[in-house]
Amino acid sequence: MRKLNARSTKSNAGSLKKTPQKYKRVGADETVHVLLRVRSENGQTITSHRDMAVKKGAALLGKMGQPVGPDLVGRLNNQIQLGTKTYLFLTIREGWNGPYVTYRCPLRQVHEKLDPAKRALVPGYYAFESHLVKTWFEIAGVERLDRDEMNRIVVLSSGRTIMSVIASSATVFCVGLPSKK
Repeated sequence: MRKLNARSTKSNAGSLKKTPQKYKRVGADETVHVLLRVRSENGQTITSHRDMAVKKGAALLGKMGQPVGPDLVGRLNNQIQLGTKTYLFLTIREGWNGPYVTYRCPLRQVHEKLDPAKRALVPGYYAFESHLVKTWFEIAGVERLDRDEMNRIVVLSSGRTIMSVIASSATVFCVGLPSKK
């Protein structure tokens, strides 16, 4: 088994009490997802992408800065091709210093470059900055999660819930969802 991680993830070891490391290693048969912590002016990121997905059936969300690692991109796209439900989770602060809120976005594909044929899926508010985007997430919708659902998301490298580490300096997390039993 091999450990997957996103290239831009930074360690925050020791900052909080650790939980059991049930998800420390990712097996070939385990489903992985990606979570981005994003900033959003007046909820524009969520609203614009949700509206685009409703209107056109999909939207492209761009991640600027460091790209998501190629191993994770390949893993996500392989899961999608096999018909496995794979998600991009977006976590933002509600208000200036409010609580974190997480949204689940079904992934259709992860792209390293913007396909010119899909440019119409990029919301207008950052279309002119698309050259700064290093990873594109093609999503089919945006759904807000309740607190219980948010607490089920686990960071695969540490086994800790996302809500216990979201305030760290990392912006990209390789995450999993425990199976319901």
